[in-house]
Amino acid sequence: MKNAIILIILLLISFNGFTQNPTEKEFVVLTFESKSNKGQHKNTIYTYYWIAELEKYEKVDEYKEPKIYSLFLNEFYGSEQLESCCLGKVSYPFTMTTGTEFKFAENYSEYLTDLRKLVKDNRKQIQIINKKWKNNYKEKVTVYATTVKGKLCVCEYGGKVILKAGDLISFPKGEFKIIDNYWNDNKNILLFKDFSTFEYENTL
Repeated sequence: MKNAIILIILLLISFNGFTQNPTEKEFVVLTFESKSNKGQHKNTIYTYYWIAELEKYEKVDEYKEPKIYSLFLNEFYGSEQLESCCLGKVSYPFTMTTGTEFKFAENYSEYLTDLRKLVKDNRKQIQIINKKWKNNYKEKVTVYATTVKGKLCVCEYGGKVILKAGDLISFPKGEFKIIDNYWNDNKNILLFKDFSTFEYENTL
């Protein structure tokens, strides 16, 4: 009887951890679109998503350098990795094993598709980066910003590919809304950030 009660308590703790609601915050979704003139997939546009969160100083309307981390808006990971992140545990989204599951909610793919469309339809171009190498190899990276309000599951990345172990990664959770009139004088810090050396490739 005692063991059964302990098991029920543990299940409740686990369930509540996964279903807990993070605080709704204001974010800027950063979209990096990359296109090069060489290689097997030349002139193909590759899209990568990151998210920026501005942290205020002690004084009102003053902001620190934005905290930027990966945002996964494409479904290429196992559902257990999403669950781990929402529980606040380390997540390994690029790792596939015999235990990998894809038990997402029935409408999860459509949810991500709609969210990507929301981000694209409301984005603002903030920077163009032109890179040149030898043999006329060129790459153009266009950076866009979309201001949103919503909730995220945020956790540490535990793998060794694409990203670094310990990097923050995030998954969207629930409804997202577009924020109008976001770019006041204080928040413009993100518009003037130099992304020329930013390592934006965060997905396969």
